[in-house]
Amino acid sequence: MSYISNSELQYAGEYLLEECRIISITGKEYDIKDLVEEVNVYEDIEDAAISGSIIVSDTTNIVMNLPIIGEERLILKLSTPQSSPTEETIIDYTLNPLMIYKINRQQGIGENAQMVSMEFTTPETLRNQSTRVSQSYSGDTSEIIEKILRDETYLNSKKNFYKEPTANMAKVVFPNLHPYKCITQLLQMSNSKDNGDSPAYLFYESTKGFHLRTFDGLCNDPVQFDYRDNVATRLTPQGTTDPIANLETIGNYEVVATKNSISSVGNGMLSSKLIQHDIYNKKINTHKYNYLENYDRDIHPDNGESNPIVSEAPDPDTNKNLSQYEDTRVFVTTTASGYSFSEDSNYPYQSDNLERTLQRRVGRREQFGGGIILNLEVPGNTMIKIGDKISVELGASSTLSDKKDDDNLSGNYIIMRLRHIFTQSQEYKHKIVMTVAKDSKRGLPYPASGVSQTNYFGKSKGLSRTIVT
Repeated sequence: MSYISNSELQYAGEYLLEECRIISITGKEYDIKDLVEEVNVYEDIEDAAISGSIIVSDTTNIVMNLPIIGEERLILKLSTPQSSPTEETIIDYTLNPLMIYKINRQQGIGENAQMVSMEFTTPETLRNQSTRVSQSYSGDTSEIIEKILRDETYLNSKKNFYKEPTANMAKVVFPNLHPYKCITQLLQMSNSKDNGDSPAYLFYESTKGFHLRTFDGLCNDPVQFDYRDNVATRLTPQGTTDPIANLETIGNYEVVATKNSISSVGNGMLSSKLIQHDIYNKKINTHKYNYLENYDRDIHPDNGESNPIVSEAPDPDTNKNLSQYEDTRVFVTTTASGYSFSEDSNYPYQSDNLERTLQRRVGRREQFGGGIILNLEVPGNTMIKIGDKISVELGASSTLSDKKDDDNLSGNYIIMRLRHIFTQSQEYKHKIVMTVAKDSKRGLPYPASGVSQTNYFGKSKGLSRTIVT
């Protein structure tokens, strides 16, 4: 974390509230920086927009006098003290203000004073709700997404856009759909150009801008931050507290119970079948997906140290492992193939492309949703965003092993959701509560031998009995 210097940061969790102003519908600005009690900023990798809340202690009744009616703009700038701040290391909504859309609560706290809680999001959320796309597009799917994002008629976003190039040429017609719905459809037909043809695309907003990324692309990124639990307060050579080192300390963590073999089998995480009726070529194609067979094709957070989170052990009754039940989830689709619009063999556009995207996309998303998931509480840092790859080292809690770290839980994770919490009233501090996930484990793979067939498994047969009454 070289962007922060010891001379700038005094303690882990320190932050600067540099700007906080409300612009009313009349154009009047009101500086509320000295009134702020708490600011919360939420980011979610499954959400196309950030959101948040701000709590102020008000003695002037700004809700009535400004007034605040849920159509205001919020100028907000927050940062972790650092030697060379950039747009990548701070939270800055001065050029692209947020939108206050709801007064959540007003509560009296004494004579002529009240606590006011307001919720905010980005203006693109309102534009998405108030506009519809009725237009045809052709070309690279990532370029089409950028056009929708930038178009003044639709989302009209001026924010940074971080895109992972797609490998698909498409012709699409959107019949009166909201912009985010159009983008979702494009995600479903896209494959990554740079990361193993991955179809697991996400479109989300962080405090740094909009992102078009695949899970595999995020896994291929370098580690941005390192965190470790049970670390004593670290000191500088001069004997003072080292705030930079203490930024890496996990305050609390929780293992989220997501392991569910029945759900993993049924939701397409481990296996599925696609039956595709090609009406142009007049034939039926069947495509099968197997998690274990596909494992090395995917990119995982721990890279070369990764192993599957399910075993190859066969069931003693069926002699199949969990990823060999191809009929657990069946998709049935119709396609006209890419050549139905032209007899030219060089026709560049694809049809729905489901045989390259659907099953693997469903599997990848379920693997992160049902993989190894942790909730972490760490000191605040305005450089952190969803989609970052972080390293987490958790100490072994078993007395049966002399290993220092827990191989199953330690390793690299992707930040799926986070909440920045900036408090001013009781404690001037910034902390982050985040949910992180990975689709693989470190250490040795699970045994593949399985339970042997015995009198208890695979051989004994029940008898049928007729009840006579």
